[in-house]
Amino acid sequence: MQLSSQVLERNAQQFAEYQNLLIMGPPVNDDLDFLTPTKVLTLDYRVYLSHKNELEDKIEFTISHKPNSLHDAAVVFLPKSKGELDLVLAYIAPMLEVGADIYLVGEKKGGIASASKRLSDYGSDASKLDSAKHCQLWHVSLEEKSNAFNIDSWIKTIDITFKNIELTVAAIPGVFSFAELDAGTALLMENMFTKLEGRILDFGCGCGVLGTYTKKLNPEIQLEMVDINLLALICAEKTVQLNSIEAKIYPSDGWDEVQGRVNGVVTNPPFHSGIATEYQTTEYFIQKAKDKMARYAPLLLVANNFLKYAALIERTFGRCDVLVETSKFRVYKAFR
Repeated sequence: MQLSSQVLERNAQQFAEYQNLLIMGPPVNDDLDFLTPTKVLTLDYRVYLSHKNELEDKIEFTISHKPNSLHDAAVVFLPKSKGELDLVLAYIAPMLEVGADIYLVGEKKGGIASASKRLSDYGSDASKLDSAKHCQLWHVSLEEKSNAFNIDSWIKTIDITFKNIELTVAAIPGVFSFAELDAGTALLMENMFTKLEGRILDFGCGCGVLGTYTKKLNPEIQLEMVDINLLALICAEKTVQLNSIEAKIYPSDGWDEVQGRVNGVVTNPPFHSGIATEYQTTEYFIQKAKDKMARYAPLLLVANNFLKYAALIERTFGRCDVLVETSKFRVYKAFR
């Protein structure tokens, strides 16, 4: 059980009297029975999969939930960015009755102390209830009815011109590279193949800029984009729409939801899970690539230099070349 969940468990009596408790953004696999929630919402597909057998229809992977009745309390697990926290609080607040209790829990290294100030937008009595296991638990009472939530109002657009190709990219707080095109993705785009064909997968697509650029360079490909982050998938769908291209966009934990074999992969893969560094997703993706990619299909992957993917790619594909390298990033190339 993760530290934030442990802090909640030691305060379990605090939640015992609620009749309609909402949980937002719980960790993967943690047992939530001690909270007895009536609804659990997540924007993370892996979290959804890890809880759906036990929670069944109590858990939803959605940004458009409308409750049958207003909740009397909500527990919010601190997301990875303050911008995403603002969005999450705005999302759940209309689901709560006036006077409902809002709890925010998170690790100190994740910024819970400063993030707790966001609660003052919803009530004047924000206070810290507990501090243990390098975490804090905060509380506020909802003082006013909140306006209806609309995800479209959180989307902004960024115009990018890259090698004479004009792109409009959608962005939402909490999605990788929210403010600008990151240097790693730009390096891969600069060295993108122009003779791709067939099904091309953008793994960990984020806002969709890499896949969209790949499609612009290779208009005949059948582009697919996958991510576990619902906000990223919404951004990718909007980016595709804004650039008048077609793509199949869907949630997938690695290869799990990808049917059949693809003819190529382009990726700036994730290596963070919340505030923690996490390599397993990309490592598993690389290990399974041989079973999911057609013969001679290319893999183009950009990663920070400190991420040691070369040996893993070589073990899977037989050979791994560094296409280009900077002081911070490497673009790896391999063929199935």
